[in-house]
Amino acid sequence: MPEPMSSSPAIRLAIAFFATHVLSLQLIRYGGPLAPAWPPIAVALAALIWLPPSHRRLVFVGVIVLDTLSNALQGYASLRTVGYTCVTLSELWIADWMLRRLTPLPLTFARLRDVAVLLSATAVATAIGSVPAAFIARAAGGEAFLKSATVWWIGDMLAYVIVTPLTLLLLARHESRTAHRRAFRWWRDAFVLSLLIVLGSLMAFRGDALMGVLQAHPYMLSLLVLWATLSFGQLGALWSQIGIASVGIRLLLTGEALSLGGETGGDALVILQVYIGVQALIGLVLATALREQRETAESNAHMLEALSTSEQRLRQSQKMEAIGQLAGGVAHDFNNVLAAVLMQLDELRLLRAMPREAHELLRDVETSAQRAVRLTRQLLVFSRQQAMQSSLHDLNLLVRAHVRLLRRVVPTTHKLTVDTAPDALVVLVDGGMIEQVLLNLVLNARDALAEGGLIVIRTERRTVDNADAGELTAGPYAVLFVQDTGSGISPEHMPRIFEPFFTTKPPGQGTGLGLATAYGIAQQHHGRLRVSSTVGGGTTVEVWLPIVADALPDENTSTYVATSDSGEHAVTATVLVVEDEPTVSRLMQRVLERDGYQVRAASSGREVLDHWNLYEFSVDLVITDLVMPGGVSGTQLAAELRRLKPSLPIVFTSGYDPEFDPSNETMVPGENFIPKPSKAEHILAVVRRQLAARTTAP
Repeated sequence: MPEPMSSSPAIRLAIAFFATHVLSLQLIRYGGPLAPAWPPIAVALAALIWLPPSHRRLVFVGVIVLDTLSNALQGYASLRTVGYTCVTLSELWIADWMLRRLTPLPLTFARLRDVAVLLSATAVATAIGSVPAAFIARAAGGEAFLKSATVWWIGDMLAYVIVTPLTLLLLARHESRTAHRRAFRWWRDAFVLSLLIVLGSLMAFRGDALMGVLQAHPYMLSLLVLWATLSFGQLGALWSQIGIASVGIRLLLTGEALSLGGETGGDALVILQVYIGVQALIGLVLATALREQRETAESNAHMLEALSTSEQRLRQSQKMEAIGQLAGGVAHDFNNVLAAVLMQLDELRLLRAMPREAHELLRDVETSAQRAVRLTRQLLVFSRQQAMQSSLHDLNLLVRAHVRLLRRVVPTTHKLTVDTAPDALVVLVDGGMIEQVLLNLVLNARDALAEGGLIVIRTERRTVDNADAGELTAGPYAVLFVQDTGSGISPEHMPRIFEPFFTTKPPGQGTGLGLATAYGIAQQHHGRLRVSSTVGGGTTVEVWLPIVADALPDENTSTYVATSDSGEHAVTATVLVVEDEPTVSRLMQRVLERDGYQVRAASSGREVLDHWNLYEFSVDLVITDLVMPGGVSGTQLAAELRRLKPSLPIVFTSGYDPEFDPSNETMVPGENFIPKPSKAEHILAVVRRQLAARTTAP
């Protein structure tokens, strides 16, 4: 029990101790100076088990005060009762000391081990306490030593077996935050069962006739105990024993003989004690075993569910990885095609004899090609082969800055509302990627609202605790919500929504890359994307991004890389183009030759190395693709050429992002790297910059 704690458990335990002490003193009138059962000591032990260690002294002081008060009120205050109180305190201390060394407290009785530990510790403590208690009884009233020790030991053990577990279980149920009010049927069944136990105990202990020569017998009460155990668990098993014990002891106090046997009152008491103890022990063990089995089954079910979920995630991850690699390869090859298309468009614009209509057609072709470029970028982002350019951004500002563009893609039949968090949500992200995610999600929401409706964009700050982290690490998160009131996603489609190229839209109206790209971007930013949807009730997409600061720094400037010529003058030189795509190679050669360069071409890195003696003294700069056939990549070629000619400038080009090249080569777009596709002016700018740097180098 964590500290600090509420004082209400201590108050309830004090009331229970005093009430049971008062009632237990009534039993001393039967069979000598010792009661046949002593529940107060069981309540005190429950207090020591339940309350934190800092309350132990309070428990012992409370036992002394309440014990003395109860004795004084009922006329039992004497030197003998003081001795019994001292023995009780010693017994409690021994039991508490043993329990704290045998098991973590408090006991929950969720395992049979808890029952065994409780019985072991209390049996030893009670056996030790019964010896001085018997001496006190013998010295004060001449009672037989063995009889007094036996009554003390059995009386306390009965209390420990029944009252201590019952008290702890009731406290746990009361303190549980998940406890709820029981239904009327529960209370009805509990009342009926309690009534049957009382009536059944009266008939069983009296030996009343049932039918003919058949008489009621105490062993028949086992059926009621079993019913209580199966219906109400441990509480039912223990509560039924209290009912049976109360009836049996009450009959003995009124002088009635019990069908259990025993010619004298003392013998009948011992037999009743043993009977109740055995019944209580069997009921507690059975109920605990059933609880342990049930909780183990529930734990195994949760474990199997978690394993199944993990297995599904693993399969999905492997499938997404395989599809991502395929998508990345397709994007790379597609970029080669687009590079050829865009460079040919540049060449066609230089033809002065082209009619005006042809120039308009060229603009349309370029627009389509640029759409294809954006599509390949989505593929590369999805396959994680597109590097992020991360910087600090306020997610609220990113969303608000993008609202104007979003309103352009949403028709007037749709209503778009934006609600951002009042405080800054500072995240370390690639702003362009996050804007792409937002655009994709809004387009999906727009398409889900065939006849118009509401699209809500909202940002919030959320905190993930260790207990419910799941796929996310604990900490603060900025959450971007995009919600629509559209048709929703059917359950059979939900498992496939993150698959690339999966779409339920008509042909030509969707690529199936929107959610897949958004999912990949969220993962790249160490976040998650979650989707909840109801058929006919709309869809909500949540993008979770880790918050890295409380506010943006005073100066949060971004560095932009020049992608065009920054003023360097052309230098006459020979350029070696190493490119395995013939069309791209020819067009790059044409662009460079038109600008005054001499160009030599090779189709692979292996070809260059095999004939380097033909190029060594004539080549002033090398432009090489990164991915080429022949077993020699662009970076491997560069490393070998630098060894052969250290001063040779080398420019890289690729449809992949340079950040994902496995080598340690530094590639900076606009400096020594030309992404595919690129315009002719960008290619020439990089070449001029590299040659100018070579001529000015010391």
